[in-house]
Amino acid sequence: MARFDTITYLLRASAAVAALTAGAAHAQTAATNAGPADQTASATAAGSGGDIIVTAQRRQESIQSVPIAITAVTSQTLKDQNIRSVQDYFSLTPNVSFQSNGSRDRKDLVLRGISNQLNPYADVRQASYAFYIDEFNVAAGTSNPQIVDLDRIEILRGPQGTYFGRNSVGGAINVITKKPVDRFEGEVEGSYSSFDTKRVQGVLNVPIISGLLALRGSGQYEQSDGFIKNINPIGGGNNTKFYTGRIEARLTPAPNFTWDLTYSYSNEKDGMRDGVPTGFVTATWASVYYKSTPGLIGNPDGVGFYPGNDDRVNYNRPQQVGSKYQYVSTRAVWDLGPVSITGVGGHVTSTVFNYGDVDGGSHDYFYESFYLKRRSTSGELRVQSNGSHFLDWSAGVSGGRDTGGTLQSTFDGSESPLCPAATGGHCQGLEATGLTSNSATSYVAGFGQATANITSKLAFTAGLRYSWERNSNVSQTRSNALLTGVNDRAATFHDWSPKFTLTYKPQSDLMFYATISKGFKSGGTQTSNNVNLANSFKPETLWNYEAGTKFELFDKRLRIDIAGFYMDWRDVQETIKFQYINPTTGQLLSVSGIANAASARSYGAEASFDFAVTHEFKIGGQIGYDNAKYRNYTNALVDGAVLDASGKPLVGAPKWTLGAQGQYTYPLSSTADVFLRAEWNYRSSMLSSQYALRYYVYPFISPSYHNVNLRLGTDIGPVRAVVYVQNLFDAHYFANAYEKAFYSGVQVEPSYRTVGVTVGYKF
Repeated sequence: MARFDTITYLLRASAAVAALTAGAAHAQTAATNAGPADQTASATAAGSGGDIIVTAQRRQESIQSVPIAITAVTSQTLKDQNIRSVQDYFSLTPNVSFQSNGSRDRKDLVLRGISNQLNPYADVRQASYAFYIDEFNVAAGTSNPQIVDLDRIEILRGPQGTYFGRNSVGGAINVITKKPVDRFEGEVEGSYSSFDTKRVQGVLNVPIISGLLALRGSGQYEQSDGFIKNINPIGGGNNTKFYTGRIEARLTPAPNFTWDLTYSYSNEKDGMRDGVPTGFVTATWASVYYKSTPGLIGNPDGVGFYPGNDDRVNYNRPQQVGSKYQYVSTRAVWDLGPVSITGVGGHVTSTVFNYGDVDGGSHDYFYESFYLKRRSTSGELRVQSNGSHFLDWSAGVSGGRDTGGTLQSTFDGSESPLCPAATGGHCQGLEATGLTSNSATSYVAGFGQATANITSKLAFTAGLRYSWERNSNVSQTRSNALLTGVNDRAATFHDWSPKFTLTYKPQSDLMFYATISKGFKSGGTQTSNNVNLANSFKPETLWNYEAGTKFELFDKRLRIDIAGFYMDWRDVQETIKFQYINPTTGQLLSVSGIANAASARSYGAEASFDFAVTHEFKIGGQIGYDNAKYRNYTNALVDGAVLDASGKPLVGAPKWTLGAQGQYTYPLSSTADVFLRAEWNYRSSMLSSQYALRYYVYPFISPSYHNVNLRLGTDIGPVRAVVYVQNLFDAHYFANAYEKAFYSGVQVEPSYRTVGVTVGYKF
């Protein structure tokens, strides 16, 4: 009933948004389905006079005319590169990396060294980048949405405060789905790959009322045995089941009015978090398990350590890990000729859970129950000019409310090393630590941007966004059934974020631009009463100074983008989280909060190109250099120790990211061809965890790697078949090191090689 009530409520809200933007549009004459909101990308082959249309500035423009460092991954590239999840399309973007926390939807993006340094399991999800699907903010629900039936993915680097708003200090991800059209069409696809991985997906578009209403549905189901096995008699491993679906309706009651309504649902269930032990035990757990100092002291526990062991664990209790999210969104556009009015609104709910073994070993030390539920309702109303004039402008308001609640308990097992003496050694099932927390964030903003086309070659853009945000938290912490902390706090923040861009186009296929922009990430309240932390923490601010050029050569067969940047990041928000044993009571206590590092900076350069060497042979590549470090962080509190982290690299920020792709297509006939595609990616070493600021050693430094993928396929009319190898040379690497109470040390999510085949049919 709860889901039905939510959908019913949002349908009513959608109707209100549509009514607000439609006005008298119902009196207009019915027209075709290609309404003013249509955002289909024109991504024809390079060299044929085609172009890629993006909506990074909330209007349709050629990617070569947008003065933003942007990578657009089109639907054809999504198919050619066998992109399945977020890390796959990040590999096409310079100066972008990611960190993974053990499952598909627990990934954080790092753009030009700027990342979310906060707890990814906070009640209200914080981020350093904005995440939008069809102009609706889904950051509260997911960082890894379904890839099926997308038109394109736009990755914008640098602060995007004017249009993407809160938390977009590092950049934004703008996902555009394929919209319903006024014809019957569809697609089915099946895949089988390593680890008994099976995947099926499909798309179906149905015109309900010609010229008025069309529906489009897409979905995917995938299951896998996983690449990690539990050698313990209880068995299991990181087997997964993932299913997702989306249904969209498009209503076009008039030539100048389009209304879209979307419902999307995703569910992931894993047998365990993806990770194997490294042997490095941090301070608290070195004391608890080994009565020793931190280091590579973990027990091999019958499986050994990474990289010698990359596919085995030894857990005495089963785990269950997963997440799910759903959203309803609506978007209505009313084209009034000189101006358009756009209304967007929706609601997201998501849950994250971990159950079972948490000590990460064969002993029955600890197990956990973690459940987090988030909700987010947001909307935007925008008015903008149409066409091209001396002054092109847009202005709007947005607002929303995010809420979240956490129920977390870590329980003593039958062999708990922290068993209270009062229990006589019988404490299995007692709560060693616990947290109950509820948080809320309310926000409103007003924004505007205008471009003065001073001459046919010179333009100046100015944008401004005002943000107001109020954050609150009510929580309590427990240890051994005793209350150890109570929190009830609220704080309010506001900000003005400007953007200025100068663009010069001496000719149609050459552009230069220079930008100064500010990013803002609100502050908040602490979730504990630790005396060493202030009642609230300050907002982050980031000033970005950037210059770039975009140009085309050889009759537009060669496209090149180059940009250089300097980012000044102030009051960087850092998670303070560790546990310790009270020497008097024996309680396991937590220190959890957020502090502001004094400052950091990131500077570098990036370039990408696409080149149609011939009609059959196409290549592309990207290179990024990023030097991202703390400028002044003299009081970093990491794993219970205060240290000076000034001058150390930022977490998740490799200096070099490189990649290249090449595809040769050989025509067999007018309706059939075969193709061979190769891809190479390189990432230099990087800090894989904040623990690296104290322990500047493996596994907190992720090694550099080279990765090669190969694909061989054929298109015969509507049929497509592809054989592929991911990670051809079985490169060993990982993107993050994470810790709970692991007996055999912190864990890393290892890479692995996959061989598979995909067959699809379009109709």
